[in-house]
Amino acid sequence: MNAKKMSKARLALALAALFLSTSCTMGDMAVVPIFANLFEVFPQTAIVNGIISWPSIVGLFFCLIGGYLTDKMDKKWLMVIGFALYTLTSVFGCAIENVYYIAACRCLATGAGWGLTSTAAFAIIADLYEDENKRGTVNGWYNASMALMGAALSFIGGILAVTAWQNAFRTYWINVPILIMLIAFLPSLPPKKEAAAESKAASAASGKDLTGWYKPLIPIIIQVLVVASCYYVIAYMISVFVADAGIGNEAFSGTLSSVGTIFSFLANLVFGLYYAKLKKATGLPSFLVLGAGFLLMGLVPTRGVSMVCCALMGAFWGIFYSFFYTETTVVVPEEKQGTALGIINAVNGLCMVVCTYGVTALEGVMGTESIVPLFPILGVLCLLIAAFAAVLVIRAKND
Repeated sequence: MNAKKMSKARLALALAALFLSTSCTMGDMAVVPIFANLFEVFPQTAIVNGIISWPSIVGLFFCLIGGYLTDKMDKKWLMVIGFALYTLTSVFGCAIENVYYIAACRCLATGAGWGLTSTAAFAIIADLYEDENKRGTVNGWYNASMALMGAALSFIGGILAVTAWQNAFRTYWINVPILIMLIAFLPSLPPKKEAAAESKAASAASGKDLTGWYKPLIPIIIQVLVVASCYYVIAYMISVFVADAGIGNEAFSGTLSSVGTIFSFLANLVFGLYYAKLKKATGLPSFLVLGAGFLLMGLVPTRGVSMVCCALMGAFWGIFYSFFYTETTVVVPEEKQGTALGIINAVNGLCMVVCTYGVTALEGVMGTESIVPLFPILGVLCLLIAAFAAVLVIRAKND
């Protein structure tokens, strides 16, 4: 079923459920305010670190599994299964105050659950909207709702945790009505067996070999691997930059993070218009802005420069984020969209892990304990990807 065959009311409810399901992708935001408490309560520092980092690693494998399954089963029920797993293990994520139990629940909730639901969500949007411009618009709305959901979960979790850190887990009760909405409003979206058969028939008729379906995906993977690894330094380590640059305290770090999120939300609202104009060149301005932003923050680390850069980088990161998920569904055969989305989702998740370890490695190579001197290097990497993307765009126009 696609959007054209659904009533406006049914489609609106389905999209509302899908947008609210981003609570899974942003699930960790509800417990981010209590991470410091976990280090105080539990002496097993390595396991507490795992509560933070292990879900991303687990999620990598479930992104690939989810991508494979979206091409083999009804996407609605894959979404429901993944979100049900997330709901169960997040609502009862602190039912037993044991560090190993909490770590296991985190890995299942925002690791396995995220890998399945995030991949299924983008595949569902691709199924609902065959037109790539409309698909890009809805992907932008989905990612905009993700930014809002993350801010809401973090705010609510922080408020509830004031009386007791365990109360932050009560935030996840919001997932129960969302799960009910997914079951009630998402349409059945079985695998596209007809598309697969047609693709094979077209391949046989033309004499072309479609075994290399993944090749157009490789340039996107390269762009995501480099640029996302760089940007997640801003997303996850902005407080380190602020402290090392001596330009503020925790409050200013929070302000920079909020500014980036707000501008990402605003940019994604108009992503469809942006994508319709630039198509395959959509990512190029993002790479240029991100590169310039890293260079300015590294060379002129002041409060004003950081504020402006974080706003612009947040906006153009949001555009690139929507672009690579949209473009992934465009460059591969229809029956491989789920698998391709799973691969891209896994690469994106890998970047969340790479960013922290990459910073540590770069600091060791440069012989510095400050993150500030690393920013110009990150800027150069983004600009190199901009040059790479420009070559791809020129080649595409000449073909």
